[in-house]
Amino acid sequence: MVDKFLSQRLYTATMKIEIQKSSLKNIKDETLILPFYQKNGKTVLPSQGAPFKKTVEQLSKDESFKADFKEVFFLPYAQGGKHWVFVGLGKKEDIRRNRIREALLKASLKLRDQSVQSITFALSLLDLNQKYSTEALVQLSLESLILPLYQFNKFKKESKKKEEVKSVTIVVEHEEELKEGKKGLSKAKKYIETCNFVRDLVNTPHNEMTAPTLAEIAKTEAEKANIKVTVWGEKELQKEGFGAFLAVNRGSDIPPRFVILDYTPQEKEVPTVCLVGKGITFDTGGISLKPSQNLDEMKMDMAGSATVLGILLLCSKLNLPLRVVGFMCLTNNMPSGKATVPGDIVTAYNGKTIEILNTDAEGRLVLADGLAYADKNYSPDLIIDFATLTGACVVALGNVGSAILGTDQKSIDRLKELNCETGEKIWQLPLWDEYDEDVKGENADLRNIGTDRGAGTAKAAVFLKSFVRDQTPWIHFDIAGSAYVPKPTHRYAPKGATAACVRLVTTFLSQYHEEAK
Repeated sequence: MVDKFLSQRLYTATMKIEIQKSSLKNIKDETLILPFYQKNGKTVLPSQGAPFKKTVEQLSKDESFKADFKEVFFLPYAQGGKHWVFVGLGKKEDIRRNRIREALLKASLKLRDQSVQSITFALSLLDLNQKYSTEALVQLSLESLILPLYQFNKFKKESKKKEEVKSVTIVVEHEEELKEGKKGLSKAKKYIETCNFVRDLVNTPHNEMTAPTLAEIAKTEAEKANIKVTVWGEKELQKEGFGAFLAVNRGSDIPPRFVILDYTPQEKEVPTVCLVGKGITFDTGGISLKPSQNLDEMKMDMAGSATVLGILLLCSKLNLPLRVVGFMCLTNNMPSGKATVPGDIVTAYNGKTIEILNTDAEGRLVLADGLAYADKNYSPDLIIDFATLTGACVVALGNVGSAILGTDQKSIDRLKELNCETGEKIWQLPLWDEYDEDVKGENADLRNIGTDRGAGTAKAAVFLKSFVRDQTPWIHFDIAGSAYVPKPTHRYAPKGATAACVRLVTTFLSQYHEEAK
């Protein structure tokens, strides 16, 4: 299974991604994306826009294109067989990175539907070098153009695949832009390939992605990236006292795995950040069985662990100057004669007892042991966990963004600021003291569900907080709605896995060392 998965190359692995220095009139690509601003309700023609002057004037005259924000006009075979794609950015004074991102996302989806083979983006027309670095603009442009093109084709015959874009090129006009842009290109490639790897993991069905299989994939990829790997099975988990984790696996015929990924840079005396991921490779709900509708989507319940793996791989690829240790808590959740039943009481790694009142609230059980183990044995400067944890999060935020909760407000604020840099939406929910009473157990220290349905996302986070020491900064991401979308969205994601939080948290970690000084 592992060899089969790894032998199937990522879609983007065969895509040609490059940056070139060229004037607009010399571009020979099949499809050219041209961004335009608007002023006084009319399209502004940039100084380099002479080749398009007549076309733009005609489009403005008949109101086919007015450069409104996210307006896209596709003009096939405009000149010499080339396709021109006019993209509106609105008023230049309103421009922000996210507006560029949203406009290019829409253009990319338009071109995907047109089945074009190659794309070139005239970056210099943005004329934003005094506001943003070329490196940053190249990275966000490539991510915006390429991530929406992802296809999950591992189980389709070649003849059934959609036509794929084979090359994406960024064009700049000056040598200094080219030099700086190459840095953005290198970083974008790493981010895109890793995100699409995470998407492939999450989209793969359970019969091909069990806990042992995912653990072996993680081991193989981590070793390639010079990340130290330790893999535990049931014997080690029992010895260490992972009672909550093993309670979830009790009904399964497939053994659990706990994967520890340790990225340690050459620099000494660096901060340590621990990342813990929920890895339920398929969630039936256990004895508290889920309804059958959309049950196939529960292959995605390991997205938290896939996110942890993706971030660790990126940390290594980017040579980040901090120690990052990842923990993947892998098992499925199955009903059987051996399964944990509501009312059972188990003891977690930190000695706290948990009354399991709903076996479908299993993610917090595996995370409880993972968090407690990471906190005790690695004394981290920060712990971050990722989990497709609560349906309540989907009710609150839909599929657009992730919920964030925690005790490190400084880091949470910084992550919220990075929304504009990465385009990933997060929304903070509270950890009010009143929720503490709601997760206290009647017959044990804790109960794994609240006493009522209200504030489900926050109460789950309060439960997790019980397994992190008070002195340890901790952040929880609930990615239940953002990690997997049931239908295509206007953002980076076609239907299925999104790799939510991979770019956001990696970007945060890339700046964490300096800010921690």
